[in-house]
Amino acid sequence: MAASFPKTVVRNSAKLIRRLILNAEIPWEKQRSRMNIAMASARPPKTVSVTSHEIAGVLVERVEPVAGKSKGTVVHIHGGGFTVGSPASCRMWAAAVSATLHLTVEVPDYSLAPEHPFPEGLDQVSAVLDQVINEHGAERVVVSGDSAGANLAISALQRRVLAQLAMPAGLIMLSPWLDISDDRLSDPGLVRRDPLLTPTWLEACANAYAPGRATDPEVSPLYGSMDGLPPILIQGGTDDILAPDANRFVAGMEPGHVSLSLANGLWHDFVLQVGMLAAADQAMEITTAFLAEQLALH
Repeated sequence: MAASFPKTVVRNSAKLIRRLILNAEIPWEKQRSRMNIAMASARPPKTVSVTSHEIAGVLVERVEPVAGKSKGTVVHIHGGGFTVGSPASCRMWAAAVSATLHLTVEVPDYSLAPEHPFPEGLDQVSAVLDQVINEHGAERVVVSGDSAGANLAISALQRRVLAQLAMPAGLIMLSPWLDISDDRLSDPGLVRRDPLLTPTWLEACANAYAPGRATDPEVSPLYGSMDGLPPILIQGGTDDILAPDANRFVAGMEPGHVSLSLANGLWHDFVLQVGMLAAADQAMEITTAFLAEQLALH
């Protein structure tokens, strides 16, 4: 998959999104509508179909191969700071996964804060994941998420561990936001390098999602137990303001249980820009290799 744009062009686009969309001075509804407009131009390949249906009472976008039987299911939780975003924001990533490996990707359109604060979004994600695993079998399912979606994904799995339920075959976390209590101003150099996110916006999102509960393990899963989780792949960039969360997570895990891939000089959620950025296409190769191994597709 050839990249369409130079890295500098895509980085400048991220800066524009930060200024016009992911901006704490802009009302949530306007951020959401502008994000939807920005994502509207995404055109998945004709080898996959994009439809909507309900799982466990939650609207879910399904990306699946047009021809042939699906070989497995990925439940992907979109990011957006718990406050903005929709399945459209990760549609091209989901399409690349589906087209490359002949998988079905289910993306819940969960309720957003501040209108629907914690635990509503997490409850919905957990319900969708539970039903998908019940229908397809844990060994045929991988759960993934980007940014705040990675938070919801691992929190849902931590719930399953506590309930002694079967784990999916794997977990993928893209630019994960795992500690909403962390002071992002503590590393000014990193703040300057990330063209997409700001500490101010992240703080506004955290306050909208779970006011007064930032260190609750279900809100910031870095405070929860990491026991019992499936094999994990984490992908991100060294210029991501949330990269410290990935490093802290890996430091607390058993060696060999988690694989960390941080691309040098790349920013938050760059991996979603499949087809636009060469580094994202390279990251997709790592993603699909992990999925193929965990779902035994070889």
